[in-house]
Amino acid sequence: MKDKLAQWGFDYVRLRFGFRTGIAGCLSLVFAWTLGLEHPQWAAMTVWAVSQPTRGLLVEKAAYRALGTLLGTMFGMILVVSAGGEIIWLVVGLSLWVTLCVYTGNLLHGLISYGTILAGYSASMVVLLTQSPDALMPLGIDRLLTVFVGIITSLVIGWAFTYKRAEQTLINQLRRLTAANLQDISHYFAEPDKVSLNLSEKLSQLAAIEAQLLDHGTGSVSAHESAKTLRLIINSQLGFLTELNIQEPEKNKEVSNHLLESSNKLNSSAKRSEIIEPLRKALKLIKNDALKRRFSEFVEATNDRLSFRDSGKTASSTLLTKTILHRDWRGARQAAIRTLVIMSLIGAAWWYTEWFQLAYLMLGASVMLTLFSTADNPALTMKYVFFGQCAGALTAILIQAAVWQYQDAIFWMLVALMPVILLAGFPMSHQKTANGSMDFNLVFLLLMQPSVAYSFHLGHSITIALAVVAAPLLALVAYRLIYPTSLKARYQTLLQTLTEEIDQLDTEKLTESQYKRRKARFYHRVIKLTQISDKLGLKEKDSIIEHLLTGQKRLNSTG
Repeated sequence: MKDKLAQWGFDYVRLRFGFRTGIAGCLSLVFAWTLGLEHPQWAAMTVWAVSQPTRGLLVEKAAYRALGTLLGTMFGMILVVSAGGEIIWLVVGLSLWVTLCVYTGNLLHGLISYGTILAGYSASMVVLLTQSPDALMPLGIDRLLTVFVGIITSLVIGWAFTYKRAEQTLINQLRRLTAANLQDISHYFAEPDKVSLNLSEKLSQLAAIEAQLLDHGTGSVSAHESAKTLRLIINSQLGFLTELNIQEPEKNKEVSNHLLESSNKLNSSAKRSEIIEPLRKALKLIKNDALKRRFSEFVEATNDRLSFRDSGKTASSTLLTKTILHRDWRGARQAAIRTLVIMSLIGAAWWYTEWFQLAYLMLGASVMLTLFSTADNPALTMKYVFFGQCAGALTAILIQAAVWQYQDAIFWMLVALMPVILLAGFPMSHQKTANGSMDFNLVFLLLMQPSVAYSFHLGHSITIALAVVAAPLLALVAYRLIYPTSLKARYQTLLQTLTEEIDQLDTEKLTESQYKRRKARFYHRVIKLTQISDKLGLKEKDSIIEHLLTGQKRLNSTG
């Protein structure tokens, strides 16, 4: 069966995930309707937004979804009451709030960034779907409760059928890579004139593992601490490998033997003492001060990681300054300006014309300009989003015309949605339709608002659908014209940031805390640059290696 599906272009794992999510979506519809909620389709939308392939991701995304929705809904309710029905104040308040959320979200990492951005467009859901203070409280409560129903349903179904976090796979990858690097360094100490460490290749290997750490560090405090210890291993290895490429070769057979012994012990997952002891012996024998300092950092990081492996606690305090991450201040500022400009233009048009369709366009734009602002190439993503949303909107209108207008009970209207929700796993799992499938689901559900004595008006439905699907087109234009964003542009921006950071490093001595912060941020920027380079398929990393070596030399003179 799996082979047959693969021949037809379907991914069996994604198909199973999509079908499971569809079941959870249908159940959430029923639960929300049973509770008497007015927008049960929002519960199903939440299920699609929250569901994840691993438990750690599922739990943490659900938590940030709940928190972001709560904050956004509260702000939206306050704004509607404060605006007193005046569109101009709704536009001003909402534009500033969404801009603030997208700016902050672009500075953060992982799911906390998602939660922050969600708080922005959750406010849009409240503000733009009702401007009447009388209907505000019911809508706000309905928004919160439907989201919580979707989250709880997703958690229950996901926890029952989702695999536990496959964290050991990542840990084993890093363990094997570290052992291989120790072996190569051992050979380098034995015969430095004949052995090349190939820093470019090792940098790509470390960067590939680092890219998985955000997912690894989700779901619990322990997972976050584990990710920190793994990042310390990556950073300290990178530091030592870089130093070996800066300093004069130091031939030392004893150091070589100790490193080889530790490599073998690490490969066999030996006890902490059996791995650390040879490393400490090698450390004592290294003569070069700079090499000694970098290798000492690696030994400490390895000891912390192995201690965490054995006891759940690090051997020494894992300080935040050791694992600080790069923040994209320039990208955040550009995303904020882009969002403010487009939201203000749509809002001004809405205020001037008072066309209700423009409220739907503003709602869609608030999602497109925030949620996708952190994508590698948001303009390209908008193309897939547009086609997915068009298919979702067309399906919604067809069901409204062919089924809903003949139903007189909300329950049967919801039942009519279920075949589409259950079958949504097929486009999600096919290689040609996967990119826009999530947007198909979300827009389809967004447009399907059941009500008693439902009356279908083709023109009304089409104008709302057009307003919604126009949002990704408008966002595509914005991403192309206002601070054009692409993977190549992100590479150039980060390279410029790295250059500026190196130039800022002077010969003045830094405090220990300042030194650790600068070093951790510098390494993370190099790794992020390498990840983007590999995505672009750039074979030559001469520019990155040059920046890495130059920055390391500057750090040596300041720390």
